[in-house]
Amino acid sequence: MVIEKVSLYRLKVPLKQPYKIASAEMKAFDCTIVNLQSGSLEGIGEAMSAVSGYFWEKPDEVWQFAQEKGKDLVGSTLSRAHESMAPFKTNQPCATTPFLTAIEILSESPILKPPAQETSVPMVGILQAHDPEGIEKEISDFIFSGYPVLKVKVGFDVDRDIVRVRMAQQVLKGRALLRADANQGYNPAQARKFVNQIDPLGIEFLEQPFPEKEWEAMAELSKISPIPLGLDESIYGMESVKKARQLKCARFVKFKLMKIGSAEALVENIEKSREYGFEVILGNGAAGEISCYHEALVASRTATRAGEMNGFLKQKESILREGLKTEGAKILLGPHFSLKLDKQKVAQYAIDRMIFE
Repeated sequence: MVIEKVSLYRLKVPLKQPYKIASAEMKAFDCTIVNLQSGSLEGIGEAMSAVSGYFWEKPDEVWQFAQEKGKDLVGSTLSRAHESMAPFKTNQPCATTPFLTAIEILSESPILKPPAQETSVPMVGILQAHDPEGIEKEISDFIFSGYPVLKVKVGFDVDRDIVRVRMAQQVLKGRALLRADANQGYNPAQARKFVNQIDPLGIEFLEQPFPEKEWEAMAELSKISPIPLGLDESIYGMESVKKARQLKCARFVKFKLMKIGSAEALVENIEKSREYGFEVILGNGAAGEISCYHEALVASRTATRAGEMNGFLKQKESILREGLKTEGAKILLGPHFSLKLDKQKVAQYAIDRMIFE
């Protein structure tokens, strides 16, 4: 099979409402989409790096990479295209991911093939409210929809974070687990205060309290924390997982497809992390529906915990002819679904494009 056409799109897809984390506020997803075609077949991949603190790659760099590498793939076999892109996974994983996942689809990788029968993948619900009434309403809606885990963003003001988490715990009454994500927002004193003043009952884990390279601070916190700890922004493949294992500083590790480079490599990372004794979380809440779909397929085949591949729910509208289907707290994966771009929506949100054939 030979790649006959390479279509590149840079889109800014607006969100329903601003998505706030400790290190950033997003109003749109700035994503690079790669569409590789061979005859009537096509493979689609996505990169979204415009999140401060999530990636070292910047959106302009990802788009430039796509233009430079995309034109060279025309006329290449799938194996040659894979060989040419694979060396960039380590230093430019986000930019490489849309190419390698598109190649995996065309190659009919079993990881990214639709399931033989309809299956579902559980998601995490994101708490947005701050006042007691709003928190109670959101939690009631999430519980009604069957969410097994809810996530609360912390890392802003530790005293207010503590109050908000306690309010959520009071409303939840053990009906779902609570996952707290600091997005690198705490210093050591703030993190110690948080873990010592929150009842650990029903708290699944505290995610990434410190900046990604603050390994010693994580190790020290793990010695005194009654709440399990997890790492997200620190995790860029198995070298970082090995370091977490060596320091014994976390029980959970979270992977994002765009930080690993390909779906097949992601599965290998998940399996190896489990061998090391880690609980694994998968998903990117700041990614579009193409990446979320790929992560959901991986999750369905690796049985990871409730996933965070929910970024597509934040988009104002789908850019696909047929959007992802959900039922309550689950993404539905069907045997006949395939990723097809809606040309009108792509034209509406495109800020740049490039076609090579």
